[in-house]
Amino acid sequence: MQNQIKPTLKFSIDSIQLKLSDFFTGKHDFETILKDRLKPVQKAQNINQKLYLHENNHFEYINPICPHCGSKNVIKQEYRHRKLLIDDNEPLNVYLRRYLCKTCKRKSTTTIKSLIKPYKRYINLFKEKLKRFLETGYRSLRKTQLDLQNFLGNSPSHQTIRNWININTKNRIKNTERFYSGYYTYDEQFLRINGQRMYRLTLYDQIRNIPVTEQIVPKRTPLAITQFIQESISNQPLISITTDHMPLYKNIMDYISVKHQLCIFHLFKMIGDKIYKKLRSKKLTKHEKISLCLYFTDIKNIFRTNNIKTSDQRLKKLLNDFDRIPRLLQRFIKQKIIPDYKRLTQFMEDHKIPRTSNTVENYYKQTEPEQIKKKYKTITGILTYLHHKMKNWTQKHIKK
Repeated sequence: MQNQIKPTLKFSIDSIQLKLSDFFTGKHDFETILKDRLKPVQKAQNINQKLYLHENNHFEYINPICPHCGSKNVIKQEYRHRKLLIDDNEPLNVYLRRYLCKTCKRKSTTTIKSLIKPYKRYINLFKEKLKRFLETGYRSLRKTQLDLQNFLGNSPSHQTIRNWININTKNRIKNTERFYSGYYTYDEQFLRINGQRMYRLTLYDQIRNIPVTEQIVPKRTPLAITQFIQESISNQPLISITTDHMPLYKNIMDYISVKHQLCIFHLFKMIGDKIYKKLRSKKLTKHEKISLCLYFTDIKNIFRTNNIKTSDQRLKKLLNDFDRIPRLLQRFIKQKIIPDYKRLTQFMEDHKIPRTSNTVENYYKQTEPEQIKKKYKTITGILTYLHHKMKNWTQKHIKK
């Protein structure tokens, strides 16, 4: 049939659709164009195979296709009996049609993977509900077992639930996203696991608003933090990291060779806590307290701008009046602001750099509030919980 069609098309340009690349100064090779246009289109093998449910829970395929060789030369055979655990009543009897392929002589059975995985006792609904329970908050294994019993009328053992939810990890979980912005915030959270003090290290992508990696370590040593950050951003861009004012961070960021932004919120909080104690003291006069508040406002205004020149001018103006500044604020200016001025103003040179680490602090509050920080007994348990929290957070808050 093709030998009759091709000569007809060869002398009729309207019979095929030409591309711009088909037009060139040389002679048109219609034979090559025809072969390229008339290539057979591959179709999905199982396009006609549909699952059908008969009475009394009998499942079979309409137009079955062999899953081994893709042949349609398949004959139907007997039904295979399965029992599904759905509620607290007797198991549900399900019958699945079996088939024999006359081409490869191999047998197959109707699959109901959307309902239950092969060789499993509990339907997929149990695992789906279990994930929802974990996303909403902390639950012990036995409480989760009771929840499944109440909602679904049946439940696997708490050990089976542990096997379902536990993940393979070496004290670390990582987001499944492949690309990150390079603008990060870093922080740590104190917790207790089986009575032992440990730390939760977190690297957070500020632009995409998602966590990158989390790890549980017994001690927050410079080596542990450095290795955690380097391994977390392997093959990823690294432009800046925003942290709080813990002294050891400076050497770490200098060693990594990254722009280091110190959190402005933490700076204000450190100064504010000291001022609050002074304001409650009866030793200071009302005039001294007012002066303390006014100069504290002047310090804040240095960093309440995105223009580095404006910030420099405000700092110079404050230093010109240095002798009149209360001693408490003089110490902060000498010990914190002037030595770390470059680290405090990185966000003014690059507006994508976050000025605070509040995003990761908010992530901590949402994923592990204070009331569950001491409830887990193993590192695998807490990381499994955080793994599901990370997935749920990413789905809800990620920015493209």
